[in-house]
Amino acid sequence: MKRFEEQHPPHRLKILYALLMGLCAMLLLVAEAVVLVQAKQHALEKFKRHSDQLYQNLNQTFAINETILDGFAAFLADVGMQDPERARFYTRTMMNRYPHLYMFQAAQRIAAHDVLAFEERMKEWVKGRNRLQVRRFVFGQGVVPVNVKTPRDYYPIVFVEPEFHDDFNVLGLDISSIQFVQDAMFNALNSSLATLSQPFELSDGSPAFVMIKPSILPGQLIPDQYALIVVKAADVFEGNPLKHPGMQLYVSSPNEEPLIFKKSSAMSDLDKQLFPELEDRKVIEIGSQKINFILRQQLGFSHVNGLQMLLLLLIFMVIAFLIHLYMRSQFQAETLKEKANLRLFQQANFDQLTGLANRHFFESQFDRSVASCNRRHAKAAILYIDLNNFKPINDTLGHLIGDKVLKIAASEIKQAIRSDDVASRFGGDEFVVLLENLKSPENAVRVMGSIHDRFSQITQVDGKEVALTASIGMSLYPDDGQTLAELVLKADQKMYENKRKYKNS
Repeated sequence: MKRFEEQHPPHRLKILYALLMGLCAMLLLVAEAVVLVQAKQHALEKFKRHSDQLYQNLNQTFAINETILDGFAAFLADVGMQDPERARFYTRTMMNRYPHLYMFQAAQRIAAHDVLAFEERMKEWVKGRNRLQVRRFVFGQGVVPVNVKTPRDYYPIVFVEPEFHDDFNVLGLDISSIQFVQDAMFNALNSSLATLSQPFELSDGSPAFVMIKPSILPGQLIPDQYALIVVKAADVFEGNPLKHPGMQLYVSSPNEEPLIFKKSSAMSDLDKQLFPELEDRKVIEIGSQKINFILRQQLGFSHVNGLQMLLLLLIFMVIAFLIHLYMRSQFQAETLKEKANLRLFQQANFDQLTGLANRHFFESQFDRSVASCNRRHAKAAILYIDLNNFKPINDTLGHLIGDKVLKIAASEIKQAIRSDDVASRFGGDEFVVLLENLKSPENAVRVMGSIHDRFSQITQVDGKEVALTASIGMSLYPDDGQTLAELVLKADQKMYENKRKYKNS
């Protein structure tokens, strides 16, 4: 039977400690989540305000463009190109005021059979310059002269401001030969409103689009003139309108082609993994068209109040530390209590010198062993061990040597039996051993032989010669008795018989 070891604090304290720490961690996570939700809500509100502001600015810009284009179209319907300087004053004024206006153009409808006469009339408009020639764009061939023998109309550009932009003279170019302009002309004619073309690239590679409107006089079904404004998309907003990192502004035409695309500095991959992306979609109506306005913003650590998060962390670290101190005091108190209980248990149940069970504990273990033997239909044995010549050893070598002899004897007995068996000291130099669940009495005899062999190997204790021998008596349960008293008495009697034999020998 193993001697009881010191007990650790009860499992309930460990569970309580884990629960309190878990609760503290959970509250920290909840508090941090609340801060993150508030940060997201705050960022969302700022994002919505910024999106509304950009949308209003863009909507206002398109409204201004429509107003300017309406004024230019009205001028063409009223005056036409009879007073080009007046038109040039108007267009230059608008371009100086609004930098995103890249170019003004006016196109006039000319029947194919009137092209040559038209070119003659246009000589007065282009004094000092090359002769104006009506041309059209043919895919794969470039700009070529128009065919004057076909029964169709052309729409050559008769006015442009600035006149020679990027060293290319667009005067006389048939706008209906450019597919994306032709589509816009058709939509503008059907709605009689300003219409946006598909986006295209200018000679410098920057994106642009055309706003076009027919210049129709009352009673006309087919306009004689078209007013056009070329808008440089990159200059619609002054500077970069995206004030915060991680933002993207996407404005697309009705067929989803990008008109304007701007972005601010990108967020890190970690921000993209941990934080959501905000998005706001709106529609801008231009004439009969609907332009898509999309603003996105990737949130990140920069949107979180780091000081508030750190303060929460520090608060909960302090709380966790206080919990730790409290639980440590509880552990210490419980440990002291357990040690006190253990000492009381050891004093009540174990011999203080040898560490073996005392008579009281041995009796309780015997009752348990008997119940086990009855269930298994097995036998149990009681060994009564008395050291030979112990009194002379104690008297001649002293009590210290005698105590060590008793400790050595107890240790050898414990090593000779199984861990489930019980060794006890009944008093003085007398030991009683309980061997339970034996298959046959021979097993108990082998244990007795092992004890004798072990004792015979002890020849010295602290440099003193000692002959350690013992007389052992054995009784079997249930053969020799049903109670511990009967079995101990039987074993004691046999032990004395063996002791007499030892003395006689």
